Amino acid sequence: MKLLFILGDDGKNSPERKLAAEAEKLIGRDAEVLFFGGKFPSSFDGVWIFTHEEDGGCPEALMALLEENFARLKEIPALATGIGGKEGGMNAVDEIAEFFRARDGRFMEEGEPLCVPMRSTRFELGAEERMELFFLVDAFIKYCGMDESESRKIAFETVVKDYFRLMKYLARSEHTPTVRAIEGNTVKTDLGDFDCVLPQDAPADLRELRFEIESLVEDYEIGTQEILPALSEKLKRDW
Repeated sequence: MKLLFILGDDGKNSPERKLAAEAEKLIGRDAEVLFFGGKFPSSFDGVWIFTHEEDGGCPEALMALLEENFARLKEIPALATGIGGKEGGMNAVDEIAEFFRARDGRFMEEGEPLCVPMRSTRFELGAEERMELFFLVDAFIKYCGMDESESRKIAFETVVKDYFRLMKYLARSEHTPTVRAIEGNTVKTDLGDFDCVLPQDAPADLRELRFEIESLVEDYEIGTQEILPALSEKLKRDW
């Protein structure tokens, strides 16, 4: 799979390039990332536009590029992400979305678009923005046709490891438990139930795991029956 990144400002140190580089890291081996350099590649499976806002909308040069080449882009899954200013380029993203929508393009519009404000002249992603980008990469790769993204695999492995760490902390026996079922935050085993709602005196990093598990399971639609065999295997191997 090939993804084409188009930047509203393709300068070496532009916020667009830095944000695109963060997305590229998360894409990892899922796809080959190509940066637009004045010429469209012969083929690509998705186009991701990163842009700032100019005069309350999309930069003129970027919009002209999209208009001139829309025949190449119409059937390609597309996404736009904003960066800069107090609103994070929101008006530019909205204009690009409307451009594709009006021409029956394949623009991804699931949920709110990611628009990253600039709090200073130094580019920096907040924790929530980094997580949003993580989920957005996964969603866009799926939108472009890939069934199982690298980020979902990472999320799944994280869920299994987190359950394991919680059970290890809560364990009252040296015997390896056999998992029977998972219901919400509770792992039911032959040695009793491991309720993963931790007490206040538990280490802070472990207390955070419960929320991480809930978030990843929901956002990545990871089913209980998918977790059970992987968790059972880890318990047998590492307990």
